[in-house]
Formats: sequence, C-alpha cells, structure tokens
Amino acid sequence: MVKLLFGIFAVVFLVLGLMALGLSTSLIGGGAPSQDAQRDIPPQLLPVYQTAADSCPGLPWSVLAAIGKVETDHGRSTAPGVHSGANFAGAAGPMQIGIGGKAGNTFAGYAIDADGGGADVYSPVDAIYTAANYLCQNGASKGTDVAGAVFAYNHADWYVTKVLAIASTYAASQGLPPGAPAEDVAAAAVQYAYNQLGKPYQWGATGEQGFYDYSGLTQAAYKAGGLDIPRVSRDQWNFGARVWNVADLQPGDLVFYAYNTADPSTIHHVGMYIGAGNMIDAPYTGATIRITPFIRADYLGGVRPTAPGGTATTPVKTPTTTPAPTTTTVAG
Repeated sequence: MVKLLFGIFAVVFLVLGLMALGLSTSLIGGGAPSQDAQRDIPPQLLPVYQTAADSCPGLPWSVLAAIGKVETDHGRSTAPGVHSGANFAGAAGPMQIGIGGKAGNTFAGYAIDADGGGADVYSPVDAIYTAANYLCQNGASKGTDVAGAVFAYNHADWYVTKVLAIASTYAASQGLPPGAPAEDVAAAAVQYAYNQLGKPYQWGATGEQGFYDYSGLTQAAYKAGGLDIPRVSRDQWNFGARVWNVADLQPGDLVFYAYNTADPSTIHHVGMYIGAGNMIDAPYTGATIRITPFIRADYLGGVRPTAPGGTATTPVKTPTTTPAPTTTTVAG
C-alpha cells in the first residue's frame, strides 16, 4: 500500500512540475477535464489518466478514464479481483486486466512499471499505464481506431458505446474565438463532436439538453471552433471547399450522403470525418452519436469548411450536376 500511494503521489508531483514549467498535461491526450470528470474521478487518479494517455499519441485520456469508470468505478469497487485475486474470468486490478484464465495473461504481455516498484496489476498507476499501452497497441496509436481499441479491451459493442458515452462527459468542450487558424478550428470541431459520443439523436436538435441531429452536430462542432456554418446539410455542402478524392480527406472534413449521388440537391445526411476511414455520426432517431465507417453506397463527397469556398482540394473533375442552392428549411 505504501508503494502504491508513493507511485500515485510521484505522478501527481510530476504533473505539477510540468504545469509549473508552463506545459499542459494534455499535450497529446487532449481536452481539459469537465466538471463531471473532476467530480467523479478521484483527484489523485485524474493526472495519472492524463499522463498515461500522453504516453500514447492519439489516445484521449477521457477514454482511458472511462474504462477505469466502467471496470471498477476508478478502483472504488469492492468486487472480487479489484484489490486482490481475480474475478471469474481471470481479470484483476482497478483496470480489470487479465492475469490468467478466460481473460488470458494480458498483463504479462503489456505490463508497464510506471511507479518504479515493479509492475503490479493492483497498483492504480501501473494498471492505468498498462491499459494505455494495451489500447495503444490495439488501435489507439495516433487515433487510428480508438473505438476498435476499446472493443479489443472487452470484445462487446455495448462496452464500446458505454465507454465512449462516459468519455464524452469527461472531456470539456472549449470553444475558439473567430479567426483562429484553420487547423485549430478543425481540431476543436473534431474534439467537440467526439465529446458528444453516446448522446441521443433527435431530429431538429442542435445541442438542446444534449440532443443533436446530424447537421445540428456538425454545426455545433464548428461553432465550438469559432466558425459559423449553415444549419442544414444541403447548405453545409455549399460551404467551404470540395474534397472529391477520399484519400485527401482530413479530420474535421464534412462527408455527405445523397439519395442520388449525381444530384447534390438530394443530400440527406452529413457526418464528420475523423481519420482512418471513420466519421462521427448522429445517425437516426433511436440511435446515439457514434463512430462509424464513412464509406457507403450513398456517399457523395466531402467539404472542408475551413478552406475557401469553391476551391477544390484535388484536381478531380467535379460532377456535371451543379449544386443548386436551397431555401428549404429542413433539419438534419
């Protein structure tokens, strides 16, 4: 117990030292903690989640913390295997990492001795860093497939949805002033959209009581980046620069879907591209905001809202049908 406390406080002092030097604890892990996070996560563990996530570029600390919440309520659970032994599947410690049995000996393959006292699955510091290492090596590195990494952790779709929903409440959304650099605007928009994962779809909603429809989400996301874009998807298609080649898509680009892919006036859906072939999507009534592949049969093309309008990002021939402006007020 003395070793565990020493390890936790050592990390806390390290974080305070970095802050004293003017460095952020979320250089890579991303996003300041929300009030929900500060209320729910034990204060001695919050900086551990942040610095552990920073060891894996592209892994949001909020996802790592959400796993700790789902698994053992940040180590507060008294269930078998949390503080000693293992549960029925062979998982142990505050992050419930396999040490044998059905869960396999995952800890042995990914263990990190973060507190300097020998790798210990029951040490909160070691367990959190080990979980970060596992996620990093299973898709989270450089943000390639964070949702897939979470699935690898537990192999259940419901688990991914729950973890991402909690993560969305842990990361605070911070808006940018108008006129910020394009890359910062896009990054802020993606972060905002990511923070809404797990929230319910509602037609016509733009964030009221945590509800969104698809174009309401993309509009709110870019507003957080200091950029006002139109409300509905067909108007958003005409805002910014076209991205015709899917290989040219960048995180923050909007991706559009139409009933007739030769006719932009039939656009019926929009999502936000986040990289690695995925988008953040508010799909339909009864569903929640989620990460999903962006390529499907009704895909029309992409738009980069931060680029000058009318300038294609790649010299690919545009469709012969000229997008017609619409004055119809249609949510979504």
